[in-house]
Amino acid sequence: MPFYKAYGLNISSEIELPELSVAEKTPNIDLYISCGNIVLRGLRKTPIHRRGIQAYQAIDNEGNLILHWDQVASFKAIQGNQLVVSPLTKDANLLSLFTISEALAMILFQKGYFLLHASAVKVGNKAWCFMGVPGAGKSTTAAAFVKAGCALLSDDLTAIKFDETGKPFIIPGYPQLKIWDNSVNGLAYDRASLQPVSEGVNKFSFRPQGDFNLDPVALGNIFFLHRAKNRPEQQALSPLDVPIETLKNFPLPTSFLKGKYLQDHFQQSFLCAKSAGLWRRRRPNGFDLLEKWVSESISSQSDILLNAI
Repeated sequence: MPFYKAYGLNISSEIELPELSVAEKTPNIDLYISCGNIVLRGLRKTPIHRRGIQAYQAIDNEGNLILHWDQVASFKAIQGNQLVVSPLTKDANLLSLFTISEALAMILFQKGYFLLHASAVKVGNKAWCFMGVPGAGKSTTAAAFVKAGCALLSDDLTAIKFDETGKPFIIPGYPQLKIWDNSVNGLAYDRASLQPVSEGVNKFSFRPQGDFNLDPVALGNIFFLHRAKNRPEQQALSPLDVPIETLKNFPLPTSFLKGKYLQDHFQQSFLCAKSAGLWRRRRPNGFDLLEKWVSESISSQSDILLNAI
């Protein structure tokens, strides 16, 4: 049975998950992924789509979270330590893709992680997080920072935990960054180092070379990317704006945020605002300007580190 490490969890899985970091067998398993039958009752549509397929959600009588994609799979998250997968496809790569996205997010949510539909990189000694509506440039911005030498922390799904003082840390996910074809060209990525994500989708995956560091990284900045020309290039968010903006970028159905879960989301949003910079940032128009911003950002963080010595 394969063993993996992702988002700070030791994972034992009955299905192969090649995107994740392979780990040694350990008795201290945080998450068991198994195949089994899932009873689907009371399914409701969600606004979540992956590969053009709409997700359905439900919460069973025991409070377990369920997500279902027609012709792909159903998933049930149980108490934050068991993920049941009911495959509806023989495409192992497709099944893995859906498992490590929203399905794994349900487990992290049950464990109390603060989740964002975002990409994150390490700039200097801090984590920078990029989010926005589809097409805003989350993965492209992360790809530009990675190309410039920054370490990848997460792509698509970003998980944050808090220490005993309430300071937020991004917990690295797995070493894969998905890049659209036009970004591959615009950022001059070597196509020989890329793999198509899946047939019929104009997207590629990039795996950074070297070991993928799984140590938590203190949150430094969150950027809410947009393309609106009538807004300032960069604008600080007030703490009161943060819960709503992060709610817009919650990667799971908002119907899961009930009672204590919703209270925790707002509290965790304020903790992020207390420790990190929160910005609305207009995505630079063109790859040259994007790489210029990346270079300036890295230089400024290097200056901060030098001044701190």
